[in-house]
Amino acid sequence: MQIYFFDLVGQSRSEYDYRGRKFSEPRQAFQLAQLIAHDLEVDGADDRTGWSVNVRSIDGQKIFEIPIRDSDLVAGCC
Repeated sequence: MQIYFFDLVGQSRSEYDYRGRKFSEPRQAFQLAQLIAHDLEVDGADDRTGWSVNVRSIDGQKIFEIPIRDSDLVAGCC
């Protein structure tokens, strides 16, 4: 098991994950990062368009990044 951290990163500020989550393979961390990004996209309560979900290892290395898209593009509305 490896610990992965899921940080929300924007241009002017970031929200860091200090607890992390354990997964047996990186694919599972990638899927959770996609789910977090999608949830933030469709929620729209906090405008985090242009932010990203950065997944990092326990030693602080960024493993991958999932962009948070505009909620209008995700919902396909208008």
